[in-house]
Amino acid sequence: MNNTVPAMKHIFDSSFRYAPSFGTDIRKTFERIRSQQAQADPQSRVKVLRLDQLKKVG
Repeated sequence: MNNTVPAMKHIFDSSFRYAPSFGTDIRKTFERIRSQQAQADPQSRVKVLRLDQLKKVG
């Protein structure tokens, strides 16, 4: 399984650009992340079960 996480930019990095909260759209951010996750390798995705689902399986 290949889990590559992009390096987080440090605040002192010259390519870091601050985005004030009023200038961001959290819905678009989550939509973008969900889209990226949907395109990811299915085997690298983590499946999360609710406790009641886990009890039925086990």
